[in-house]
Amino acid sequence: MFMSRPLCMSALLAATLMLAACGDDNAKPEAKTAEASTAQAEIIKYNQYVDTANSINQSFEETLDQYEQYMVPKLADKKPVKDYVIGNDIMVLRTKEKLEKALAMSPAIPEIDAAAKDFAQALGKLAPLSTDLQNYAAAKTFLSDNGALAREKSPAYVAALTDVAKAESAFYHGISVKDTANTKEAFEKAKKDTVAYYRAGMVYYGKSTLNQASGIFDGTGLGDKKDAFKQDLDKLNEMALGFDKKTREADPKGCASTMMQANAFLAAGRKVLEHTESGRYKEDAARTGAFKMMRPTIVDDAYSLRQTFNNLINNLNVSRC
Repeated sequence: MFMSRPLCMSALLAATLMLAACGDDNAKPEAKTAEASTAQAEIIKYNQYVDTANSINQSFEETLDQYEQYMVPKLADKKPVKDYVIGNDIMVLRTKEKLEKALAMSPAIPEIDAAAKDFAQALGKLAPLSTDLQNYAAAKTFLSDNGALAREKSPAYVAALTDVAKAESAFYHGISVKDTANTKEAFEKAKKDTVAYYRAGMVYYGKSTLNQASGIFDGTGLGDKKDAFKQDLDKLNEMALGFDKKTREADPKGCASTMMQANAFLAAGRKVLEHTESGRYKEDAARTGAFKMMRPTIVDDAYSLRQTFNNLINNLNVSRC
């Protein structure tokens, strides 16, 4: 299993990176200007990488899984092939071009650049095979040659697509590492007890909470991350309450939209803790017979946790409170 795409990548990190660059009030004006200029260039490049990742509607890993599940068995059978499809061929070169655009930018982003280069190269090797098989599938040539070309090229296609999926996973990991570093730096450099500080804290502890919940998303549960999950959730609550207090000092109405999203995420997280501690997830996993077909609670909780987190991040991106 390769690393999946980060749950929510957005231009919010552009703002936090700038906040980090401008956080040292004691720096000389010239130094701050140069630092901000470099940070701005890094923001543009980083956002290009984020845009590339967000433009991949279906990961190449998912494409590989589907092809191996449905097409490979058909081709292994010696019967005439009646239908044949591959992944979205357009995304291969489109993604490669986006990666190369980012790679040509300065400054260097060590956490991402090497993985992005490998990803682009892997896509370049996949491209001719993908194009040939896409034309073959679209023209339904498999009906006239009984799948001969597909059987001939399929092993090379699977190998190339596997390399792409591995490189894609490393690329997502690189973005995740940089994302975490940006968020942490912005939070640590923000002036304490300010709206900006609590806003950065909500992002930092929100993402940290989500990182502790990886077992919820793969269906295994919190495991030994339960205490860390709870601690990060409690810190998020502290940041949200601080944010609410500071915004109400400036305007008695506060920032209701942001608090609604923060509270929804906190509520989703506490549901996860409740179902973990009550043994609900284990009960669902132990179902037998017809009951085993029921949708497990952990699936709904994972969706709720993911969605409310994304809603919070999206709100923080556009909120003017």
